[in-house]
Amino acid sequence: MLSTKNKSFLILALSLISFLITGWLEFFLFKRQYLSHYDTNRIALFLLINLHIISILIFLYLIIRQSIKLFVEKNRKIPGSNFKRNLLFAFSVFSVVPSVLVFFIAGKLINASINENYRLIQEQQNIGIKITNYKKFKATRNPIYWSYLFTFILLTLLILFLSLWCAFYLAKGISKPILGLLKATEKIKQGEWNISLNQDSTSDLKNLEISFNQMTMALQAAHNQLEQSNKEMLMIIENMKEAIFYVNKKGRILTYNSASKELVQKYLGIERFKNKRISFFGKKVLDKFIELTRELIVSEKAQLTREISFSFNSEQKVFIVHLTKLQNNFSNTKLSERDDGLLVIIEDLSDIVKINKIKTWQEAARQIAHEIKNPLTPIQLATQHLQRKYKDILEHEKVFFDSTNTILNQVKIIKDLASHFSEFAQLPSNNIESIDVNDIIEEIVNLYKVSYPEINFICEFTKPIPYIKIDNKKFKRAIVNLLDNSVRVLCEDEKDVISNVKFIKIKTTIKTNLNKLEILISDNGPGISREVKTTLFMPYVSTNQKNMGLGLAIVHEIINQSGGSIKLVDGQGATFQILLPI
Repeated sequence: MLSTKNKSFLILALSLISFLITGWLEFFLFKRQYLSHYDTNRIALFLLINLHIISILIFLYLIIRQSIKLFVEKNRKIPGSNFKRNLLFAFSVFSVVPSVLVFFIAGKLINASINENYRLIQEQQNIGIKITNYKKFKATRNPIYWSYLFTFILLTLLILFLSLWCAFYLAKGISKPILGLLKATEKIKQGEWNISLNQDSTSDLKNLEISFNQMTMALQAAHNQLEQSNKEMLMIIENMKEAIFYVNKKGRILTYNSASKELVQKYLGIERFKNKRISFFGKKVLDKFIELTRELIVSEKAQLTREISFSFNSEQKVFIVHLTKLQNNFSNTKLSERDDGLLVIIEDLSDIVKINKIKTWQEAARQIAHEIKNPLTPIQLATQHLQRKYKDILEHEKVFFDSTNTILNQVKIIKDLASHFSEFAQLPSNNIESIDVNDIIEEIVNLYKVSYPEINFICEFTKPIPYIKIDNKKFKRAIVNLLDNSVRVLCEDEKDVISNVKFIKIKTTIKTNLNKLEILISDNGPGISREVKTTLFMPYVSTNQKNMGLGLAIVHEIINQSGGSIKLVDGQGATFQILLPI
């Protein structure tokens, strides 16, 4: 199959050949004076005229075809169509106008020449020639005239076609690289940076293509550098411990990091919130956000930092919130609408506040224990000395011995209290080892079953479970403290027990999604009041006036040191949830 370009060349070559052949035949006929053979020459002339007409139609077809093609390109707004139109118009004017002038002048000259030739021929005719032969001879005059006329028309159309073809060729040579340039810029606009132009055009356009290729290489390098910088920035933001949110002007959360997802999931139980409004988190969060936003607007500052507190699951949590206005200086309205908003950074201080409070209490306990122990020892020694010295003398003085025994018993109680203070103030260092949690809990529960037969101990263990790396002694101590609390409540507050059957339930479960082991310890006692829940794991907080309130604080410290967490969850009676990393 021939291409469009090859077809055009073939048609042009055939037209030129036909034009040359017809021109040569006309010249040959006229020169050799074949006009004497009237019938034969008339047929030849008519054939030449028809051949001229066919050639003219071919040229007209080509010209109209190119014109329609140009019109379609213009309507489709193809790049370079206006340039082609202007170039074709210029070539047509400069080629057709001289051709038409030459055509009219040559037509007049040819017409006059033919008339003169026929006049001379008529004068030379022999009187003996028959009138019929003369009429045949005269009949060839018009075909010859039209043959020359069509030849000039054909020549004019040929010049016009050649000019149009040259114009198309030149326009295509210029517009094709420009069209390629436009397509390349469109691809760059769509984000395809790795693109270059083929340098196969003229010298001037070749320099343009070289410059364009250099520009795309520079743009690609800049884009790669910017993309790398963005990746580094996103990596930094993603690994920050603070929760970071980007909220647009409509209150929608467009971007957040992993810490944000963990924070929302931890306190609100929501996993997916991208493109959600702040109101999606609830009225309490929305009201606080509106309050801080208004304060930021009123202050007319770019940043605002505030400490706020929330109550989640009856626990008071403390947060530091940083609000920053995001503004740009772009004149583009779409960019401004997209980028303006708030950068919200939230730092959870709850654990830090709790740790600081515990450290404060530990320091206080250390000082109290020290101050109490100092006078107790000499009091104890002095009392024992009095008993030994006056034992024989005051053998029958019951009051003396009762008093001294009371002193010694109270000293022992105070010493035990001081020991508890010291124990809380400084827990022994961790001795990490791999243990089977189920075995440890089962061992402890078996001892309680013997001591408290009136309580039903229920164990629901997931088996097998992976070994947990933790301090064995501390873990036992934490479980014992929790079980002691449940046993005490069930034994002392029998009237508040939910059912007649007292039970303590211990359940272990593997949380695959969290990669943690869950331990649930629950009872059917009266539970814990809402007032105590918020400070339950703080030192010296207890529901029993007889206790010092250090047990749960010690449990909390042990679990935290092991990389886990403990909290009170909603359930029957009191339910504690322990999460340990696997």
